[in-house]
Amino acid sequence: MTLQLAVGGARVSALPVDPPPLTGPDGGAADLAAMTRICLASGAVRDVLWLRLSRLPKGLDRPHHRRLLREALALPQHARRARVFHLPNGDMAVATAPPDTLRAAVLRVLDGAVDEAAIAEVVRGMRLPEQSSALLAALEESLGLAVAAVAAPPELPPLLAEELAAVLPALARADPAPYLRRQPICRLGPEGESGIAAESIAPMPGALRDRLLPGRGLAEVPALAAQLRLLLETRMLAGIARPEWLAAPRPLHLSLSVAALTSEAFLVLDGRLPRAVRPMLTLAVTAAEVLADPAGFALGRDLAVSRGYPLALEAPCGEALALLNPARLGASVVRLAWDEALPASPPPPAALEGVSVVLTSADRAAAIAWGWESGITLFQGRATDRHLRR
Repeated sequence: MTLQLAVGGARVSALPVDPPPLTGPDGGAADLAAMTRICLASGAVRDVLWLRLSRLPKGLDRPHHRRLLREALALPQHARRARVFHLPNGDMAVATAPPDTLRAAVLRVLDGAVDEAAIAEVVRGMRLPEQSSALLAALEESLGLAVAAVAAPPELPPLLAEELAAVLPALARADPAPYLRRQPICRLGPEGESGIAAESIAPMPGALRDRLLPGRGLAEVPALAAQLRLLLETRMLAGIARPEWLAAPRPLHLSLSVAALTSEAFLVLDGRLPRAVRPMLTLAVTAAEVLADPAGFALGRDLAVSRGYPLALEAPCGEALALLNPARLGASVVRLAWDEALPASPPPPAALEGVSVVLTSADRAAAIAWGWESGITLFQGRATDRHLRR
């Protein structure tokens, strides 16, 4: 169960979206996610009370405790409209329209039967659409779809300058395709999908290092790492203006360093592109590159903008956009990376005025939901990849 939980199979429509029904048959995780999507699209407010029986403390996870909690959750439904969802691990959720009296009724039934600390762990309330991303994140966790923690890679001896020089001839002849990450940028709205908006292409110098210089590290030699990246970027730029692409050009987002943006390889590419095609190439530079070389970035920006290319700022977090205002830098696009901390530290609204936003690293449905809450409809990541493969 992947992104279809969040976006379902609805079609894009300019018509108003009806709110979800207040009553209906019992549903499952996919039905709860579909209701979340409809709340996002319609703006309808629903209170969801999640009874996390899987979080019962040791000693309370017994049949009679579970029965008591289920009865507590079902009791108020006789007096109000509500919909029940049966979730993995024996959990249950109930969705109601405000005012939220369900939580108070459940707590009254549990008072004295379960201690206060256990209640806080077992009973969780969320309001839609404001907490849609939190609800979808909890659903993904219950379904086992949460991203597992990645173990830190082992430390490697640093790459030496003479080792890099020895592989440069091979790199000049190498096909860069295996060392480029290509991902679709998908336009998705709360009411359904509208397809691929562009393709992102980014160099992966680490993958090239693994192929040509296995067992050597880049982290401790930033100058050599930048040189390896630049060599890969120049090979990438050389491959863009192929006859097959010029015959049927499509929008691309190219992740470039400041050095690549001001390189001879970029000038050669620019000379081969018709002016009408240049707006299809969005040139993206990371915030770190801008801060490290503001003069070089200004030179590359002026060249790119004067030649008709859109410029994008790649931000690793919301705080980066508090330091660098994209519009003042001349960027018309922001590529904002998703992580679990983003909802707590979003970019300042003023930083996103007048720019198009792509939420990158959208590997979970929770990222899509947060994007929708923030007015974002362009996404890049494994979640959209899975959606496109359905």
